[in-house]
Amino acid sequence: MPSHPLRLLLIEDNPFDADLFQRAMLLRDAASMITHVDSYQAAHAHLCSLSPNALPYDGVILDLHLRDGDGLDLLAYIRAHHLPLAVIILTGGGGDHMVISALKAGADDYVIKRDDYLDRIGAIIEQACQRFHSQQARRSRPIIVTYIEFGATDSKVTIHDLQRAAPHLHCVPVHSWRAFLKAGGEGQSAGDLVLIDCAQPRVAMLDLVKELTQFRRLTQPVIVMAQPGNEEFPLQALRLGVADYIIKREGFLAQLPIAIENAYYRAQFHQQHERLRVQAQALNDAANAIVITDRNGIIEWVNPAFTTLTGYSASEAIGQSTRILRSNKQDRAFYAALWDQILAGKPWQGRLINRRKDGSLYHEEMTITPVTDENGAISRFIAIKQDISEQVAREQRRATLMAIGAALRPAQARAELTPILLGQVREVFAAESIALLRPDGEMLHVDIALNCLATLEQQPDILMALSHRLSQASGPVAVSDLLNQTEQTVIGAPLNTANRLVGALVLKRATPLSESELELLSDIADLAANALHRTDLFEQLRAANAELRAAYDETIEGWSRALDLRDRETEGHSRRVTELTVRIAARMGFSKDELLHVRRGALLHDIGKMGIPDAILLKPGPLNDEEWAIMRTHPTLAVELLRPIAFLAPALDIPWCHHEKWDGTGYPRGLRGEEIPLAARIFAVVDVYDALTSDRPYRAAWPRERALAYIREQAGRHFDPRVVVVFEQVIAEMGSDDIMR
Repeated sequence: MPSHPLRLLLIEDNPFDADLFQRAMLLRDAASMITHVDSYQAAHAHLCSLSPNALPYDGVILDLHLRDGDGLDLLAYIRAHHLPLAVIILTGGGGDHMVISALKAGADDYVIKRDDYLDRIGAIIEQACQRFHSQQARRSRPIIVTYIEFGATDSKVTIHDLQRAAPHLHCVPVHSWRAFLKAGGEGQSAGDLVLIDCAQPRVAMLDLVKELTQFRRLTQPVIVMAQPGNEEFPLQALRLGVADYIIKREGFLAQLPIAIENAYYRAQFHQQHERLRVQAQALNDAANAIVITDRNGIIEWVNPAFTTLTGYSASEAIGQSTRILRSNKQDRAFYAALWDQILAGKPWQGRLINRRKDGSLYHEEMTITPVTDENGAISRFIAIKQDISEQVAREQRRATLMAIGAALRPAQARAELTPILLGQVREVFAAESIALLRPDGEMLHVDIALNCLATLEQQPDILMALSHRLSQASGPVAVSDLLNQTEQTVIGAPLNTANRLVGALVLKRATPLSESELELLSDIADLAANALHRTDLFEQLRAANAELRAAYDETIEGWSRALDLRDRETEGHSRRVTELTVRIAARMGFSKDELLHVRRGALLHDIGKMGIPDAILLKPGPLNDEEWAIMRTHPTLAVELLRPIAFLAPALDIPWCHHEKWDGTGYPRGLRGEEIPLAARIFAVVDVYDALTSDRPYRAAWPRERALAYIREQAGRHFDPRVVVVFEQVIAEMGSDDIMR
């Protein structure tokens, strides 16, 4: 039906009736446009001037009794020339036979001029125009008719007349029903409808009908045509499932297009109804809750899953606003954004917290899809809801575990770990009090506790009972009875790892834990057990490493004493220079780990002399050039000796470079300035100072001031000037006895 106001052609020769009609229509719709023609001749001429492709009217209101002609002739002209106009007959007499004749001739409806016809005529005309134009819209789509000729019939004449009277019916003639069956006789090969034209009564025709309707279950409707006198066969075909039948009496061609259209549209309606039935069944059986509301959010329909999800039955929900589900966990801005989106015609998808009929909250994921009417305006909304409470609980549990794991990860020792663990667990479960128990033999003892559970350590009987129950448990268990708590909940969770109890968590709070909270506590217990096991392993490893480092350092000091004993004139030298070098390095910003390597390097600074022959090392007099060349190889020998020992690699700077000089004249590589490692530059100052202030067989020790003067003199040549400044500061802070010790 066109969306514009009705445009009507009124053919009425009674001016009084014409005026009444126009008044009634304009009163109903002031925008209606009515053209009045007052005679048969004028109407015929006007109709002849119209083109089927550009009509200015939606319908014709036709008075059958015209003074200068018969209205039925005008109706016949309209239908013969395929003018797409709805025709409503207007008659004041003539009886029912006139109306029936008009309807058979193709009228769409009728109005008899009696009583209150003017009150009804507007609605009748609107409905007739709507029906007609709806049919015309359907007729714009061609209907493919498979025309099977069963015996010698007048099929060519029938097809010709049929397509002339109804051009939208496209006939595909099939002259051999066996060929039709061989080609498939189903799906696309059958078109939209099968028309069987049977010349003589034959059992084979019934076999064909049975094959199509019962064995091949053809979805397209079947119509049977038979000659007069053969009515029994079409009736039998009707019982076998054909849609309709036609007896080829005089005038049957006028009935045939209507029969075909009716059968086709009945089949379409049946298929559509079946699809809607299946869809309705699917909606009712869907696992997800489905809600249909009007434009204002008033519920019109819900499926059973909605009742399962929310607790509201269909009768309780229908007619209510969807606000009955609101939990107030989302603010107004949330709902404003939601409505803005769906009223703009866009689907909305998201998560929200809603409230059931019993007041409990649940998480749901919802998709809302706007539905538009034939004019494109939003008329309804379809919401599909899925309960994701368990999924959200899992996500929250995973996020909580990740947060606790991240908080525990930096802790390396048990003493660092336990306060963090208890603080996290107390916050997650809103516990009033919490304790971490540690095993000691067969008993559990309080490792750390917050608030009232700290008194457990003074209650050995309770600790014994807790130890027994928790050692037998595989997960969190209630222990309120052991602590004589009747109004509060106390839960104990064993911490097991590697088939060993490494501790237990005990928490106390006012309310019981839900199933999801117990699952979360179990997961946290596993996490805590692994973390405690990790810290235990770390502490064991740290202790083992400390023992190993101590053994290494004792070995290094042994080597250093051995060197002092071998080189008797330098006895105690290594110890003194090591302590002073470490002091200066600490003053210059070396870290604790770096000072450890400095200490080792200083102790081993002359380790390379182990490769120098005694004749040279212990020679009482001065060395010649050849002997000095050998002596100067001891830094390189130190590197060759120590490099294979991986843990001493960071300590090589001093043994290798302590004879390098700031101006580049040192050995073994002639490094200059800051090319020399800082540890070696510090040691060089200390080594020379200690040598100058110590007795030698070939000279007496220098006084402190003389030695310091020499050090200052060599700043910028032998020594790093910055190191010399720090060295003097440290020496000034130390007494002579301290230096010598």
